[in-house]
Order: sequence, then structure tokens, then C-alpha cells
Amino acid sequence: MLDETEAEINELNEALDKYDVTFLDMHNTGSNIHPNPKQRESVYRYTVESCKAAERFGCVPMVTTHTGNTGEGSAFYFNENNWTWETRKKSVNAMKKILKDTAGMKVELGVEATNMTAMNGPKPHLHLIEECGDPRLKVCLDPVNIINLSRYGRSTELIEECFDLLGENIIAAHAKDSYILPKISVYITEVAPGKGVIDYETFLLRLSCLSSPRTLLIEHIPDEEYPEAKKYIEETAARVGVKIYS
Repeated sequence: MLDETEAEINELNEALDKYDVTFLDMHNTGSNIHPNPKQRESVYRYTVESCKAAERFGCVPMVTTHTGNTGEGSAFYFNENNWTWETRKKSVNAMKKILKDTAGMKVELGVEATNMTAMNGPKPHLHLIEECGDPRLKVCLDPVNIINLSRYGRSTELIEECFDLLGENIIAAHAKDSYILPKISVYITEVAPGKGVIDYETFLLRLSCLSSPRTLLIEHIPDEEYPEAKKYIEETAARVGVKIYS
């Protein structure tokens, strides 16, 4: 995207306007605290270049990233060192570096929480925002990503806490659902909205109370389930008096 001509950028923006298409974000899934310096630097460069591309096109409001995990695996994987003070410091420094090296841009940096890392709830989100001290650091909210066994039956309380603590810092949200499979060992899986325990009435109501409309992206479900998921969200919104712009 950094190599596109101005004419191509104009052509894209005209097409987006003509067909009423909105880009939500450019989502980077790498670990910003990866233990391998070369891998960590690669993730950093990709995130910064994504911010530059989003800024140049002028139609992508944010780049989403993750603080990451301290092990060799995915940014979302468990590692026993994910919850140390050292990891927290590394996470803050990683976000500060990205924000510093993209200073002056309008595009915002949205951090998305994941359950098996230190960034696994509204309070860690708030601490990260406060410690970075940059108004461009925002939140991409996905309640399913932070559902654990203790929160499974309390999704309403979790959603309320997210909005109470993070408020206008929530600039986008993801839509799916959580369901515990009937097994002896606990296994919480992702399912389509409406097929799990997430309180979508509260989720949609709190989103609608923010100062401007937010984008809600349905994700991580089989293609054939999207129409039913979309219908469920629209019907839930209508039931509680929330307007969906589509």
C-alpha cells in the first residue's frame, strides 16, 4: 500500500464512497514482546508501516495490534512469564515506541486483549493507556477474547466494566460469542453471536451510548453462519432500541 500512486489512492476512495464501504482497520497479529529480537523488530516494523499506509490512504481510522506473549508462539499463546512486572514494562515500552515513531499521524493504535496474555481485561487496558500517556492509544474491544471460567456466567458485569473503565477509548468492537463445550476439562470455544453467553443487549446498548457510532465486526465463524449472526445482532439491537447503520 505504501507503493500505490496518488491516482490509485483516489480511485480507491472514490470506490469506497460509491459502494458505501468502510474500512475498519489494518489488523496486525504479531507479538510486540517476542523474545527473539529479529522477530520482535519485524513485528514492530510491520506495525509502523501499517500506520504509515493507513495514514497515506486516509480511509483507515486505526491499526489494531496486540501487546503479545513472552514465548516463541503466537501473540495470543500462553506463557508462564506473561504476567510478570517485567512483561508489563516491555508491553508499555513496545506501545510507546510505536506511538513515538508514528507521532503526528491521525491514525490511532487500537490494542486488542487476549485471554492468555497479561493484556486480558479492562483493567490491564486502562493501565496500558495511563502508562503510555498518548491519546492515540485506543481499544479494540472483544469481550469473547477476555472470557475465562470465572467470567463465563458474568458477561454482563464484564461488559459493563469494560465500558465504565475504557469508555470513549473503545473505538471499535468485535462480535462473536463464548460457549463451554460439555467436557470434563474446561474448553471455552468461539461460536456465532447468539449461540453463547455474551449479553448482546448490554453490549449493543453500551456501544450506542458512546459519542459517535462504532464499527462492530463479526469474526471467526464459518462463512455460512454470517447471515444468521448479522440477523441476530440486528434483531437484538431493534429490541433494545439501538440503531444499526449499515
